[in-house]
Amino acid sequence: MFERPIVAADAPPFTPAAFRQRMFAETGGDYAQYRRLLTPRYGRAWLDIALGYAALCGWLVLVAQAGGLVAGLAAASIGAIGVGFLVAYLQLFIHEAAHFNLAASKRVNDRIADWAICWQIGTTIAAYRATHGEHHRHLGRERDTEISYRHALTRRFVIEMLTGVHALRVFLSRRGEARSTAGGSRVPLLRGIAIHAVLLVAMLALGAWPAALAWVGGIAVAFPFFATVRQLLEHRALPGMADEGDAVTRLFDDGVFARIFGGAGFNRHLLHHLEPQISYTRLADLEAFIMQTTMRADLAARRTTYARTFAELLREGAR
Repeated sequence: MFERPIVAADAPPFTPAAFRQRMFAETGGDYAQYRRLLTPRYGRAWLDIALGYAALCGWLVLVAQAGGLVAGLAAASIGAIGVGFLVAYLQLFIHEAAHFNLAASKRVNDRIADWAICWQIGTTIAAYRATHGEHHRHLGRERDTEISYRHALTRRFVIEMLTGVHALRVFLSRRGEARSTAGGSRVPLLRGIAIHAVLLVAMLALGAWPAALAWVGGIAVAFPFFATVRQLLEHRALPGMADEGDAVTRLFDDGVFARIFGGAGFNRHLLHHLEPQISYTRLADLEAFIMQTTMRADLAARRTTYARTFAELLREGAR
């Protein structure tokens, strides 16, 4: 559709400024007009969060059915993987809230985020927003605040993820940033701990000890593991691939696994970094528009799958 000659950007095409310069030049202003139409679909986001919680509750009920010590421990071990996977999915919506895309009112947006999502990791959306904003501004550079992708997927790093060493390292770093920027209030952390404690006491009171163990293992080990691996897949650059600094941003497939592991639009992570304020509920529309331009070749160059990228990073880590 849009095939007229374009003005070459001075920066790489995967920086937001270069992307917009190229799109505006190629479409003659049509892109700017279309972009304004991509307003958030709040109901879709609420439904996706509700489905995540429904799946999490259903999974815990299933794990709780195990009887006997051996079966209970086995169910708890497998259950922890599911809990971590589903909590990692729910945590992706903190990102949507950071860009004020959960509700038209910023106040309501933040209330939803704090009580539906942020409590799980003992933070507030305001604290996360400050940190995440630096990630967008300094991706791949020294001041980037989300830097797990700088670790190669080596055997040592996998062990650090599975033992909680890396999660503790990230937690202490984030707490240090919070103290320096927002007075270091412990209220969100204490609130999160209290809610987790209430949930554990309730499960134990109901005799659902396998579910309680699964919750502990899922929150402490599996969730940080999935979250860290996902960030590596999104941003760790292989030789010759860096877009900004030492980072790359990929575009993943749209299958069932990708929609859950990369929920809230994270499977279209490249598009989010190009247009940070556009809701994940409209990224498919954004992609459809871009595919009508010469930028489709650039998207194809970054299009991959989680499995393929994981295999590539494993090979890199084994060298």
